[in-house]
Amino acid sequence: PDADDDLLCLGFNQDGGCLAVGTSSGFRICNVCPFGETFRRTMGAGGGGVEGEEGDDPSGGGAVGGSVAGGGGGGIGRISMLYRTNLLALVGGGPSPRYPPNKVLVWDDRLHRPIGELSFRKAVLNVLLRRDRVCVALRDRVYVYDFADLRLLDCVETGDNPRGLVCISTSAGGGGGGGGAPD
Repeated sequence: PDADDDLLCLGFNQDGGCLAVGTSSGFRICNVCPFGETFRRTMGAGGGGVEGEEGDDPSGGGAVGGSVAGGGGGGIGRISMLYRTNLLALVGGGPSPRYPPNKVLVWDDRLHRPIGELSFRKAVLNVLLRRDRVCVALRDRVYVYDFADLRLLDCVETGDNPRGLVCISTSAGGGGGGGGAPD
């Protein structure tokens, strides 16, 4: 991040080829090898737009700027990327979050807008994507959703999990119910 842009979170995609970075002003996607920023989205404040700065889109098509309705700031406190596609899961964070911290937005960067939304009564601590699943970790449970229609498949009570630790297999049928967390 730049000097005036705080790092809030980062994580690799499923094949380790991309790094998704949440910042106080939006998000960035970086290629790992060779390392370099692929593109960034600056989420506008006050319900403004999304400003895009691109290199090559990791999904292979050119990324283009657009506008989005949303919250007051631009902070993305949690981001998860689905392989090298244009699909991301975003959760607001930082001192001026773009979205509420209890909401997951499934973001289509090709359309430059959310295509799905999940809301919770408590703050979202982690979110992971798989081609067929969305797993959302709260402090005391993990919710597992079908990616296609965001239908709830399971809710696993985990006990106290203040860091939102969760891990899923990257392939369908990879064992268990598709998500889990430490007891």
